[in-house]
Amino acid sequence: MVELLKSTWRQRLSRASCAIALVWSLSLYKNQVSANPLSIAQRHWEVIATSNAELLVRGYRHDAILKRFHGIADTDEIYQGQLIYSAWQNFFSQYKIKDFQVVEQHQHNRSVEAKIQITAQPNRGSVVVLSVSYQVYFDRTGKIIKEVWQTSPELSV
Repeated sequence: MVELLKSTWRQRLSRASCAIALVWSLSLYKNQVSANPLSIAQRHWEVIATSNAELLVRGYRHDAILKRFHGIADTDEIYQGQLIYSAWQNFFSQYKIKDFQVVEQHQHNRSVEAKIQITAQPNRGSVVVLSVSYQVYFDRTGKIIKEVWQTSPELSV
């Protein structure tokens, strides 16, 4: 302890710089490890499969955008911010998900592209399979900035 008090100003500055550099590098490492786009997307898909809109929207940034394209004129949907919650509530009220499969997935920097098949029971009619081309973009913290769902017409099973 006495040696630490006797240390010069330059030595104390050097120790403080090393400590700051260590904390900064650990923080950077944590952000890079915890914000793996593919693992975040997989957790997001798992939550979709549970049909839990409240839990699902926690993964979006407050100003995120959700786009759904259905391949039919005048049926495209775009939601932003708090409207994303009501979009998912509406989807889950129309479809009861029976099976959710990721057929193909690719990670790019802070985004993921995938092909997804959702087997669902609509409120009316027989079970359908929704084939989805999917893209999601994340910020540095792992929150969704933009999500795009492009569905092919429903196939009855």
